[in-house]
Amino acid sequence: MTSPKKKISAMLTAIVLFFSLVLIGIVWFPSVLGYKTFAIKTGSMEPTIKEGSMVYVEPCSNFEDYEVGDIVTFTDKVQKKSFTHRIVSVDSVDRQFETKGDANEIEDLEPTSAALAVGKVRISVPYLGYVAEAFKHTAVKIIVAVVYLAWAAVEIELFLAERKRKYG
Repeated sequence: MTSPKKKISAMLTAIVLFFSLVLIGIVWFPSVLGYKTFAIKTGSMEPTIKEGSMVYVEPCSNFEDYEVGDIVTFTDKVQKKSFTHRIVSVDSVDRQFETKGDANEIEDLEPTSAALAVGKVRISVPYLGYVAEAFKHTAVKIIVAVVYLAWAAVEIELFLAERKRKYG
């Protein structure tokens, strides 16, 4: 029969592994492939990209890489804001784009400079943006740290108990 401590240990191990894999999947793996990640905070691109999705953006350095129909993430580093919209027209002279959210009735009010383009959206994963945004909050980080510490404490306790049982 399995002891309650071993059941708790197995449960905590599963939780720790799950969170670890999610963190690796969200943060590390896309960056290895050269992608940047962004959480979508509005429904302006629905139904193509749902609010709360995580988009994986492939950086593009050349203006010529962008075409009408591309979904592009733009970041204004001064205002520290990002948005993801579809290119509806390209102004090659002024190097800017007319953009529009798929759910919006009209194009964005002002053209967007190509200098603000981060890259093209390649993948969108529904709901994953909510998870990424949650990890920006201190309380969530503390909860995760407590779970890791509890897991480590239980594992150490089980190890010491097993060692004491074997060697007296």
